[in-house]
Amino acid sequence: MMKSLYSGVAGMKTHNQRMDVIGNNISNVNTTGYKTSEVTFKDIYYQTKANASSGDATSGGKNPTQIGYGAQLGTVSQVMVQSGFTYTDSVFNCALQGDGYFQVMDESGSIYYTRAGKFSVDSYGNLCDPNGNVVLGVSGDPTGITTGQSQRINLKVPAIDNNNASATKTVNGFGITITANTYGEQGNISFTIVDSDTPFATKSGDNMTIYMDLDQDFGAEALAAIQSKIDDGTVTEAEKTEYINAALDEFKAALNDAIRRGGTDIDSDVLNLNVEFTDDIPPFEDIQALKAKNTITLSYDVKDASGNVTSKVSMPITFESQIAGEEANKYEIDLKSSSSTDVVTAKWTDGNVLVLTIPANGEALDPDGNPYATLQEAINAAINTGTKPIQATVGQITTKDLTQNPATEQSQAEGSGTRYDFSQAIKAGTTERLGLGGNDVDGNTTLSVRGRNNFFSDMATGLSTVTLTDGRTAKEQAVDDLEVIQIDTDGTIYGRHAVHGLLLLGRIDIATFENPTGLEQCGTSLWRASLASGEAQVKIGGKDGAGEVIQGALEMSNVDLAQEFSDMIITQRGYQANSRVITVSDTMLEELINLKR
Repeated sequence: MMKSLYSGVAGMKTHNQRMDVIGNNISNVNTTGYKTSEVTFKDIYYQTKANASSGDATSGGKNPTQIGYGAQLGTVSQVMVQSGFTYTDSVFNCALQGDGYFQVMDESGSIYYTRAGKFSVDSYGNLCDPNGNVVLGVSGDPTGITTGQSQRINLKVPAIDNNNASATKTVNGFGITITANTYGEQGNISFTIVDSDTPFATKSGDNMTIYMDLDQDFGAEALAAIQSKIDDGTVTEAEKTEYINAALDEFKAALNDAIRRGGTDIDSDVLNLNVEFTDDIPPFEDIQALKAKNTITLSYDVKDASGNVTSKVSMPITFESQIAGEEANKYEIDLKSSSSTDVVTAKWTDGNVLVLTIPANGEALDPDGNPYATLQEAINAAINTGTKPIQATVGQITTKDLTQNPATEQSQAEGSGTRYDFSQAIKAGTTERLGLGGNDVDGNTTLSVRGRNNFFSDMATGLSTVTLTDGRTAKEQAVDDLEVIQIDTDGTIYGRHAVHGLLLLGRIDIATFENPTGLEQCGTSLWRASLASGEAQVKIGGKDGAGEVIQGALEMSNVDLAQEFSDMIITQRGYQANSRVITVSDTMLEELINLKR
């Protein structure tokens, strides 16, 4: 039989196998992470017709005479060059920029390698490929963990603890924290504090309005207990702190009392609030609520017939508001004298100016014509007919006799029968003035009173519209509860959580091989190590020759269609030529058979 028949058959088989490889490459042109294969042929053992011989001194050497039996498949090798990337919206999809492979493990513990980083997280928190194999690396914080025996990556988010809703705000330069007294999301509210004589609260959705009396003097009892020490300057820091704490406790009690008196949808067990200073406690002097107060001393000179001053007469009058607060700082007392009336009159003008008119001789009658026991009583009776809570206190009349050496003083309580020439005192120009008081062009004396607001009233105003947040109930957390997930180029997986902040969830390790083309294909874009590839060397992405991890990308197939189509044409022609060898050999055999005819 003619050996060319067998050579043609061998050639056709070989080209058919090459066509199988080409077809497989083209079929996987869109397979993620697929690596194209190349085919090489080799010839078959040759039949030796004449052996080779060496030459000598008398004859030359001969070359061997051999006839081959055709071609056969040599190798099908993978082309492991990197391809381009396609970018996706999945945060867990990964590609490798450079050498190396992702590691995955099946349920039996077998390890495979892949360039197709289409990953996802299952309900248990495992980082998996589409086949259910778990990606290998480090779970949890990988800081300080070197590469070695990789483990299945399980992404765990710590559970959140019980927490009370709270907010911190700076008021008048002091940090203040407001906290709901129980944990839970129902404490996440915003509220506004409104001044009201009647304490209660209303709530609409997550917004609450708290009505409470802000004019009350918080800590008044504690302050009264140490007032004498304050007056003589012996008060201690411990007593000051005790007063401040008492005032704060009373404010908190009033705040929560208003909430407890709330209407529909107010849950006092949840919404009671606690207020604390988070920075330095305010100074003792700033905490005290002061009433507006000032004193003016009226005085005039008594002269003899020669015009010499023989004595000086003076009388202090103190005006004090009955409610503490800066509102009283707007009050002005315009003091006048009148010789045409015996009635003390008081009239508020421009809202905050009190025009107080006193009989020039200091003796005052009530509207019915009856004398008052004291000028102080007369002034207060007139003031009380007004709308502002102010109280007057008239001090003793002091006379200094300048004819004595040294001058002597005599004091006399003002009252019925006491004479004091207000007209002369006001016009004398010698009035001792405190604060903003002074003489106007008409000789009238004007006095301003000063006070200070309740510190807690200012604080309540500053706390208005604050929003309490982060109230929560303990529960387990999953990857879906993360706000952001990021995979760094070294494979480290980060997650940002609303409560825990930035978390280190794990690290994807990379395997490299001395001979990656020696890896054995297993299908589904997986390889496994072989004797030719050598053992896997596990590394951190971007280090020691391992490629970098690219998040949100997938590596495309590296099949070159132009090359494949060219190889297809060549393969087709090779197959066709081998078929012609068979045809011609058959014709020659036919001629041989015909010789017998």
